[in-house]
Amino acid sequence: MLKAEHIGIYAKDTMGLSQWYIDKLGFKVINTLEKEGRPPIYFLQGEGGLVVEILPTNSSKKERELSSPGFSHLGLVVDDFEESKQALEDRGVNLDNIRNTSNGWTIAYFTDPEGNQLELVYRPKS
Repeated sequence: MLKAEHIGIYAKDTMGLSQWYIDKLGFKVINTLEKEGRPPIYFLQGEGGLVVEILPTNSSKKERELSSPGFSHLGLVVDDFEESKQALEDRGVNLDNIRNTSNGWTIAYFTDPEGNQLELVYRPKS
């Protein structure tokens, strides 16, 4: 009945963060909302259809751990972990906490310029 459509990320620099998702992750701008006196809101879409809405804020960021209550990370699934890892590293993205899980997945974490956690996930086909 309900279908997830997008995730919203508040950012100090909407243009800069949007450009990072475009340059580093290959997202494309699908819509921009502009209102006088306010930075634009960007809607970006990834290859798998995920939409990320990047909204402006003047609030200070609160530090949180990956395991803090609430939303923790944005998971990005890939077909080839090593190829994707190399492509991200070639674009200046540093992956950390790379590991194989007990269920056979390979995962790694990285952050965007505003400190939001992202997870790279590879799930081998059975």
